[in-house]
Amino acid sequence: MVNLREVWSVLRDVGLAQVPLTATSAVIATSALIAEYWPNRRFTNCQLAVNMGVMNAVLPFFGGMPMCHGAGGLAGQYYFGARTGGTNIIEGIIEIALGVLLAGSIAALFAVFPRAIVAAMMLLVGIEMVKFARDLRFNRQLIPVAVTLAGSLLANMAVGFAVGMVTHYLFPGKEHRHADTQR
Repeated sequence: MVNLREVWSVLRDVGLAQVPLTATSAVIATSALIAEYWPNRRFTNCQLAVNMGVMNAVLPFFGGMPMCHGAGGLAGQYYFGARTGGTNIIEGIIEIALGVLLAGSIAALFAVFPRAIVAAMMLLVGIEMVKFARDLRFNRQLIPVAVTLAGSLLANMAVGFAVGMVTHYLFPGKEHRHADTQR
């Protein structure tokens, strides 16, 4: 029998924290990376969110897991040479082949895969992601970043997101005030 208190506890502690994480990483940051990597191919945040919503509304009926776009995955694929949609097709074919041919032993194979290689790849992807913070200056722009980080580490991602957004609007930088005057 379903215990509604446990459902609410999990939803509150994990589910609500996932909303800002998905909105920022899977939508906003991914859109920004697309604009950076492929300046002539603009995707709006709305297009990415709708694509993700349709994907998650349809795929579970075919045995699919919930999934999202992600800035980390995009940065990693780009860093390691992916430049076209064909890369995803090739990767998908490899994953399907591994699943069909090695379904019974794939977990054992992944367990013996050298963790040092995975760690090195993750480090390189992390460095790729940090490059986009190079435009931040040691001024009012860092206040929302620091508050978001502190809120996320001390509480959870949802709290970090909320206090970061409030701080962003309480301490607007020059570029934010300039954008407001153009509206």
